Amino acid sequence: MINNVKIGASLAKQSPWGVLLTGVIFLGLALTDTLNVSNIVYAVVFGHLTSATLLAYWHGKGGTFFIVAVLMPLLLIVMTELPNFMSLAWVINGFFFGLAFSLLVYHIYLSKFAK
Repeated sequence: MINNVKIGASLAKQSPWGVLLTGVIFLGLALTDTLNVSNIVYAVVFGHLTSATLLAYWHGKGGTFFIVAVLMPLLLIVMTELPNFMSLAWVINGFFFGLAFSLLVYHIYLSKFAK
Protein backbone atom coordinates (compact mmCIF):
# COMPACT_ATOMS: atom_id res chain seq x y z
CA MET A 1 0.00 0.00 0.00
CA ILE A 2 3.01 2.31 0.41
CA ASN A 3 3.29 2.53 -3.38
CA ASN A 4 -0.25 3.88 -3.62
CA VAL A 5 0.54 6.65 -1.13
CA LYS A 6 3.59 7.55 -3.23
CA ILE A 7 1.37 7.71 -6.32
CA GLY A 8 -0.90 10.21 -4.59
CA ALA A 9 2.05 12.29 -3.42
CA SER A 10 3.57 12.21 -6.91
CA LEU A 11 0.36 13.43 -8.51
CA ALA A 12 -0.01 16.08 -5.83
CA LYS A 13 3.45 17.43 -6.73
CA GLN A 14 2.23 18.02 -10.30
CA SER A 15 -1.03 19.68 -9.24
CA PRO A 16 0.22 23.31 -9.50
CA TRP A 17 0.67 22.72 -13.22
CA GLY A 18 -2.87 21.36 -13.43
CA VAL A 19 -4.30 24.41 -11.67
CA LEU A 20 -2.32 26.72 -13.96
CA LEU A 21 -3.32 24.87 -17.14
CA THR A 22 -7.01 24.73 -16.26
CA GLY A 23 -6.88 28.43 -15.35
CA VAL A 24 -5.51 29.25 -18.81
CA ILE A 25 -8.21 27.09 -20.38
CA PHE A 26 -10.84 28.89 -18.29
CA LEU A 27 -9.56 32.15 -19.69
CA GLY A 28 -9.87 30.83 -23.24
CA LEU A 29 -13.36 29.52 -22.59
CA ALA A 30 -14.41 32.85 -21.07
CA LEU A 31 -13.38 34.60 -24.28
CA THR A 32 -15.45 32.28 -26.46
CA ASP A 33 -18.60 31.43 -24.51
CA THR A 34 -20.81 32.52 -21.63
CA LEU A 35 -20.38 31.08 -18.16
CA ASN A 36 -22.96 28.74 -16.62
CA VAL A 37 -22.24 29.15 -12.91
CA SER A 38 -24.22 26.12 -11.74
CA ASN A 39 -22.31 23.84 -14.12
CA ILE A 40 -18.98 25.19 -12.86
CA VAL A 41 -19.99 24.74 -9.24
CA TYR A 42 -21.07 21.15 -9.91
CA ALA A 43 -17.85 20.46 -11.81
CA VAL A 44 -15.53 21.86 -9.14
CA VAL A 45 -17.40 20.08 -6.34
CA PHE A 46 -17.29 16.77 -8.20
CA GLY A 47 -13.58 17.33 -8.87
CA HIS A 48 -13.02 17.82 -5.14
CA LEU A 49 -15.04 14.70 -4.32
CA THR A 50 -13.09 12.66 -6.87
CA SER A 51 -9.82 13.84 -5.39
CA ALA A 52 -10.98 13.00 -1.87
CA THR A 53 -12.12 9.51 -2.83
CA LEU A 54 -8.90 8.82 -4.74
CA LEU A 55 -6.85 9.96 -1.77
CA ALA A 56 -8.87 7.64 0.46
CA TYR A 57 -8.18 4.78 -1.95
CA TRP A 58 -4.47 5.60 -2.14
CA HIS A 59 -4.29 5.57 1.65
CA GLY A 60 -5.70 2.05 1.84
CA LYS A 61 -9.32 2.69 2.80
CA GLY A 62 -10.70 0.19 0.29
CA GLY A 63 -11.42 -0.40 -3.37
CA THR A 64 -14.93 1.00 -3.09
CA PHE A 65 -13.43 4.48 -3.00
CA PHE A 66 -11.74 3.84 -6.34
CA ILE A 67 -15.02 2.74 -7.91
CA VAL A 68 -16.79 5.83 -6.57
CA ALA A 69 -13.98 8.04 -7.93
CA VAL A 70 -14.29 6.47 -11.37
CA LEU A 71 -18.06 7.03 -11.37
CA MET A 72 -17.86 10.72 -10.39
CA PRO A 73 -17.30 12.09 -13.95
CA LEU A 74 -20.27 10.07 -15.22
CA LEU A 75 -22.48 11.43 -12.44
CA LEU A 76 -21.28 14.94 -13.23
CA ILE A 77 -22.23 14.65 -16.89
CA VAL A 78 -25.64 13.23 -15.99
CA MET A 79 -26.39 15.95 -13.42
CA THR A 80 -25.36 19.03 -15.39
CA GLU A 81 -27.24 20.84 -18.12
CA LEU A 82 -25.28 20.63 -21.36
CA PRO A 83 -27.08 22.55 -24.14
CA ASN A 84 -23.98 22.72 -26.37
CA PHE A 85 -20.43 21.47 -26.73
CA MET A 86 -18.91 24.51 -25.03
CA SER A 87 -20.89 23.74 -21.88
CA LEU A 88 -19.26 20.33 -21.87
CA ALA A 89 -15.84 21.98 -22.19
CA TRP A 90 -16.63 24.22 -19.18
CA VAL A 91 -17.72 21.20 -17.13
CA ILE A 92 -14.69 19.07 -18.02
CA ASN A 93 -12.29 21.91 -17.30
CA GLY A 94 -14.05 22.74 -14.03
CA PHE A 95 -13.86 19.10 -12.99
CA PHE A 96 -10.12 18.94 -13.56
CA PHE A 97 -9.64 22.31 -11.87
CA GLY A 98 -11.41 20.99 -8.75
CA LEU A 99 -9.36 17.80 -8.85
CA ALA A 100 -6.06 19.64 -9.29
CA PHE A 101 -6.91 22.25 -6.65
CA SER A 102 -7.71 19.58 -4.07
CA LEU A 103 -4.47 17.79 -4.86
CA LEU A 104 -2.65 21.13 -4.52
CA VAL A 105 -4.10 21.57 -1.03
CA TYR A 106 -3.00 18.00 -0.22
CA HIS A 107 0.49 18.77 -1.55
CA ILE A 108 0.73 21.88 0.62
CA TYR A 109 -0.42 19.82 3.61
CA LEU A 110 2.25 17.18 2.90
CA SER A 111 5.02 19.71 2.48
CA LYS A 112 4.16 21.83 5.52
CA PHE A 113 2.55 19.62 8.14
CA ALA A 114 3.24 15.94 7.47
CA LYS A 115 6.94 15.89 8.24
